[in-house]
Amino acid sequence: MSTDATTRQIGIVLVPDFALASFSMVIEPLRIANRLSGRKLYDWTLLSDSGGAVASSAGIELQTVPMSAVRDRIFDLALICAGFHAERFKAASVLNWLRRHHRLGRDVGAVSTGTFVLARAGLLTGRRCTVHWDFRPSLAELYPDLDLADELFVIDRGIVTSAGSIAALDLMLRLIADQQGLAFSKAVGEQFVHSGARGAGEHQRGDLIHRLGTAKPILIEAVKKMEECLDRTLSPADIARSLGISQRQLERQFRTQLGRTPVAYHRDLRLDQARRLLSQTSLAVTDIALSCGFGSPSHFAQLYRQRFGHLPHQERN
Repeated sequence: MSTDATTRQIGIVLVPDFALASFSMVIEPLRIANRLSGRKLYDWTLLSDSGGAVASSAGIELQTVPMSAVRDRIFDLALICAGFHAERFKAASVLNWLRRHHRLGRDVGAVSTGTFVLARAGLLTGRRCTVHWDFRPSLAELYPDLDLADELFVIDRGIVTSAGSIAALDLMLRLIADQQGLAFSKAVGEQFVHSGARGAGEHQRGDLIHRLGTAKPILIEAVKKMEECLDRTLSPADIARSLGISQRQLERQFRTQLGRTPVAYHRDLRLDQARRLLSQTSLAVTDIALSCGFGSPSHFAQLYRQRFGHLPHQERN
């Protein structure tokens, strides 16, 4: 297939430890679109700060072109593909490349944790965005002013962000639909045995009924309140009062359905949150303890070791 003036050029920056699944869900829809159309609708170039091999989180390496080689080249879409440790990525050549494409009115985007890189480049101010749900607390902690949505993907005035993995496929099918038509996009999706591409507004995680394995309304509402309040402790009495039941009823349902008291369940949610912040950010352990509602760092360390078998600082080792 030959490249012509109608071919959309896509520059994909691979950040070390990028998520291979997310990368595949970006590239494969484009490849299939080219095959189904019989012409090169899309052409892509793999880039990195200094070029050469970049390893994914699975250890598989891909060859890339250095940013210096495309300094004067303009892409229709400048995309960041990241994974673990994206919050540490600070390559000036990449950040400037993203800013330049944005200034020129070209689309700029990210899949998986690439949103951290867009935030560091200052491109998300005043725009809605999303990131993989597991990294959402870390991104919110590092960039508290972001308008962060719990959605599969977000397209806001030339900035596209996606939660990654299958959500990256949903994003690419949406972009293909915008550019080539809905019928063609559906044909591409069917090649993935994915005939029902999800819309941008759908939530990333399954609902609480699925996650908890129960449809008890009291439990669903109680856990929802707990997940919305991970920066402080919640009184079971206050939760019960807000639900119009007694504290004894609340505690009985938690013990029967979830095997824990409300206090223990909420504490474990906050410890899980702390673990994400420890592994995904460089915030001080004391700051993380406070941000997750543990007033005493020593008490936090004790509870952390009881739950995970090691101290908080060892999480990073």
